[in-house]
Amino acid sequence: MFLFGEYRARLDGKRRFGMPSALLALLPEGARTDFVLQRASDPCLWLYPLPIWRAELEALYRRINPFSPEERNFLRLYQAGAQPVSLDSDARLLLPKPLCDYAGIQTDIVLLGMKDRIEIWAEPQYTAWKAENETNLTAWMQKFLGQSLQ
Repeated sequence: MFLFGEYRARLDGKRRFGMPSALLALLPEGARTDFVLQRASDPCLWLYPLPIWRAELEALYRRINPFSPEERNFLRLYQAGAQPVSLDSDARLLLPKPLCDYAGIQTDIVLLGMKDRIEIWAEPQYTAWKAENETNLTAWMQKFLGQSLQ
């Protein structure tokens, strides 16, 4: 599964937004309604289809040493920031207030397809991030794709 693209949405008064149909169409049939919303290390949220979240946790638990206090602490914080969410009958998703607060989300949001997850950004933070990083795109394409674009 490869999610991609940039989509804009607006939260209603109950912190719900309509999931863009073009983004939903990129998800496999059995992964279009149940998700896990997680704090990301950037000032945004990660939205995982539930099967992907489960697979990621299983892989994480295979790598983590349960006898290491640091690794246990990481697992606690990582999982404490996760919340199950589901689309309603109108394909809307409710963003929990604590996660909105974490990401600075108020009304306008940007959703980014990022391979197996969706990033959800507060529009002002995303706009600032994009302005700061956009000038690097050509150099990054050359570096990471291994092709000269000149």
